[in-house]
Amino acid sequence: MRYISDLKDGSSVKDIYLCKKRQSLVTRAGKAYETLTFQDKTGTIDAKIWDPDSMGIGEFGEMDYVDVSGEVITFQGHLQLNVRRARLCHEGEYDPADYLPVTERNIEDMFKTILKFVDSIENPWLKQLLEKFFVDDTEFVKAFK
Repeated sequence: MRYISDLKDGSSVKDIYLCKKRQSLVTRAGKAYETLTFQDKTGTIDAKIWDPDSMGIGEFGEMDYVDVSGEVITFQGHLQLNVRRARLCHEGEYDPADYLPVTERNIEDMFKTILKFVDSIENPWLKQLLEKFFVDDTEFVKAFK
């Protein structure tokens, strides 16, 4: 995967990104276009679909993972992705961890710190409640991490 932070002016793109925003607009000349914001864990990029009714543009919405083809240009000092083709991705084609900001710290070490806090709780009811989640419920722990 090529992350947004690695994109440069003139780059060709053929990758999957999370669509954070999709809005239909009209130019001053009356031509329809769409403005979008795509995201991965390294940041966001503004994008435009100048021909939203073309065969290469599929149905997708905000918070969908989208397979995007296009070119990166600089417009008013900022990078912009001009989208030629876009299609909705299906589960299994992407790893959600690539699209949401994540920590650079070690997750296991951070979780051990949480367990130390849980262990230090003196109120027995609160401690029991926290242990139900962070110790006993392995599915919760997996999702939490």
